Amino acid sequence: MPDLSPSATRHTELVDQAVTRLSPRWTTWTLQTIHHHGPMRLADINSTLPWVGVHAMAQIMRRMQRSGLLDRPQFGVYDLTPLGRDTRHVHRALSAWHRTHLADGTASLAEAERSEDALGRLRGKGTIPLLRALAQYGPLPNGALRDEAALATGSFHYRITQLQTDQLVTRTSPFSGRGSEYTLTSAARGLTPVYAELAEFARKAHAAATRPDQHGATAQQAVRAGAAVRRSPAASSELFSHVVAPQPRVPAYVTARSHPSRTR
Repeated sequence: MPDLSPSATRHTELVDQAVTRLSPRWTTWTLQTIHHHGPMRLADINSTLPWVGVHAMAQIMRRMQRSGLLDRPQFGVYDLTPLGRDTRHVHRALSAWHRTHLADGTASLAEAERSEDALGRLRGKGTIPLLRALAQYGPLPNGALRDEAALATGSFHYRITQLQTDQLVTRTSPFSGRGSEYTLTSAARGLTPVYAELAEFARKAHAAATRPDQHGATAQQAVRAGAAVRRSPAASSELFSHVVAPQPRVPAYVTARSHPSRTR
């Protein structure tokens, strides 16, 4: 019996959110590099990942900061946030799945490469809803599967073709036509523990984004405030190079006496 509960739908949404955050190229490599070496400067990260260009790496670091995966504890130095460290559980599940179900010709792949390849197979609009629909309902024909995933015809055909290439979906018959249906491969059916880790990661990401800091602002508000400071032409870099100490309270009568009169 398929699970049609709101919790099942929410689980699918969480998995999709986690994949969107973690699947951009070189994200896994960057996270695992900093996890292994500790806080690093951009030049050192580039030296460790020489196949990524300097400008591309700078863009990757900015994106990962916006995603809440990286922080800059000091100028020019990058480190993992608590959320970034939590990706280890996801990467471990992805790598184990890849090693078990896609072993042919991949024996020499690094663990980061396995994780990125697995995330790449789950990436893309409609991928997770399509896999969920097949997991819930079993083999489905074109029209029913497209409706369950809520995809336009062109998007559906592109995505279902890609899923077949990625060895996650197969036809029940070798030829398209009347009566042909799609079903999950054994590799796709083995994704259950990966989905669980991705959903848990997305829950942690949501909690981190809405958790107030010591001043009462959420992480999302802090990111927006930082962006506003960077965009402001009047903001001097010297003003924000250190944490401003809170100013002591001044009694009202002292303020009134020291304030120049507005009258002539």
